[in-house]
Amino acid sequence: MNGIGIYCHIPFCIKKCGYCDFPSVSITGNNEIKGYFDALHKEIKAFAMNNKGCKMPPVDTIYFGGGTPSAVPPEYISETMALLHEVFTISANAEQTIEINPGTLSTVKTRIYRESGFNRVSMGLQAWQDDLLKSLGRIHRQADFINSMNLLKAAGFDNISVDVMYGLPGQSLKDVIDTLAALMNFSPTHLSCYSLILEEGTPMTQSEARGDISLPDEDAEREMHWGIHEFLKTRGYDHYEISSYGKPGYESRHNLKYWEVIPYCGFGCGAHGFFNGSRYGNTRNLSDYIMALDEGKNPGVSEGILTKDQMMSEWMFLGLRKLKGIDDGVFQRRFGQSFFIIYQDAIYSLIKKGLLVRDRSIIRLTDRGQDFGNQVFMAFI
Repeated sequence: MNGIGIYCHIPFCIKKCGYCDFPSVSITGNNEIKGYFDALHKEIKAFAMNNKGCKMPPVDTIYFGGGTPSAVPPEYISETMALLHEVFTISANAEQTIEINPGTLSTVKTRIYRESGFNRVSMGLQAWQDDLLKSLGRIHRQADFINSMNLLKAAGFDNISVDVMYGLPGQSLKDVIDTLAALMNFSPTHLSCYSLILEEGTPMTQSEARGDISLPDEDAEREMHWGIHEFLKTRGYDHYEISSYGKPGYESRHNLKYWEVIPYCGFGCGAHGFFNGSRYGNTRNLSDYIMALDEGKNPGVSEGILTKDQMMSEWMFLGLRKLKGIDDGVFQRRFGQSFFIIYQDAIYSLIKKGLLVRDRSIIRLTDRGQDFGNQVFMAFI
């Protein structure tokens, strides 16, 4: 039986980045932080109480994301971890990840994170070049990243993922490769490499609309994607999901739950979860979140139980993000039918277009399919 995952959203940042559309706020004071964590703990306890009679599998992944979890006093993080370990059964070998941003770390924080049970860190570098970091509105510079990596290594963290962004205004392929080359000096076990997507309402989107910035075109962005692929492949990283690269055995076990439609609980402002066959999402408004829990109300809205057709659809388009593909045998064991029959027209149309390839019971993206992934995924919705 697969274990379940837990995601805890920590919405606080030192300063919100110009491209960020995640539910996050700049820190204004400790009272706001305390009020939030009081509410978060109420939500966790209420969930555990409401599911007391449910035979719940053990938790085998925990992920603290944000926002910037490392921006808040570490005691709030350790208390939340202690609560999770108190009310859930946590597997002995659980992957327990915390996101951090350079410039927000200290020796005390790294020690407390280790003592709290975290055994994996996800660090948001984005780019090696200080001018690009400044254009993104990041609070850190290259030197802060180096210092943070040294602090993590000194504290005994050896499973470290680093986020890299490409397709940035003014960024060249050389900038991207130079970023990766610099990172090799720190031996990260995992890299998440995302293209910049400008979301509506963000400052960078407004800057582009005014003509103040321009992004690399699609051809340049694809060149960056494949440049990353080739560079990391030659250095022992497995490109296992469109945006994810890991050393053997260091894939993100938590993120695999999302792509394989495995249940996980989401706690915190703006968090989403998938549990008991239903997806749900909490309010993105910090005040509304705290108020709901203070009044003993549920801060989220359920989308209802997914139908079998919806589950199959999600399993297909999320699973195809994994570059090893999806196996019809696994699909049949889960749903009692073959995806070659249910999605026959879509699959063979995509194979004909050169976007999917079939290898016996497995279908997976071709290289061209990676370039036009959204076209593939939409075919199963």
